[in-house]
Amino acid sequence: MDDSLGEIRAALADVSQRLYQAHHCAGLAAKGIAEAVAVLTDLDRSHHESLVPPELLRADEELTRGLGLISGGVDSVAAVEARL
Repeated sequence: MDDSLGEIRAALADVSQRLYQAHHCAGLAAKGIAEAVAVLTDLDRSHHESLVPPELLRADEELTRGLGLISGGVDSVAAVEARL
């Protein structure tokens, strides 16, 4: 039984690492989107139409939602690890 528990702990550690990596990458993407929106918003001042594509704003919303889901996954894995 200890071998099985060790395997479960190792699998959870792997999942946890992957979730942290995903969160880091998604965070970098969110930062890039925020910078792009800021630049385009600044350029909007001298243009008669919005330069910020609605798809970019939707991507920002979805990425924010995804970051929340990843964080929830991190918390869930940590809770399972703590109970083992």
